[in-house]
Amino acid sequence: MTPTDPIEFRRSLTILHGALCLGCAMFMGVVTFLWSEGTVPMGQGDLSVLSNVGLAAAVLLPTLAIVLFRQRIRALPLGAPFPELSNGVRAACILHWALIESALFFNLVIFMLSAMLPAAGLALVLLLLLILRAPSEKRIQRWLTGTA
Repeated sequence: MTPTDPIEFRRSLTILHGALCLGCAMFMGVVTFLWSEGTVPMGQGDLSVLSNVGLAAAVLLPTLAIVLFRQRIRALPLGAPFPELSNGVRAACILHWALIESALFFNLVIFMLSAMLPAAGLALVLLLLLILRAPSEKRIQRWLTGTA
């Protein structure tokens, strides 16, 4: 789908972002519920090395997300028709959000395997980062003009 209407484009990005955040929050809620109920055995075995890997993912993947997002936005051809610009912005947003989401899910899985609370805390911080990266009208205007 290539929107030709800027309002529809903003709406579609907002829906996409909202669905992604909601899915992450729901998965986090399910993991938290399972942990609190003790229905799934967590923390079986020594998996302490995973906390370092989770921390690395929580730092490196969002950093990579921001760098790649900015590169993709700045590479958009100035003066291109709106459908071409909107496709480029959408692709950059999807890549950006997916990298943050992957670090979030990775830390939730580490928490599921090890019951290490810092991994759950990192996942929560990453969810907040993902929420803060929501598309606003002002941001979309900047993105469409090649500034990020």
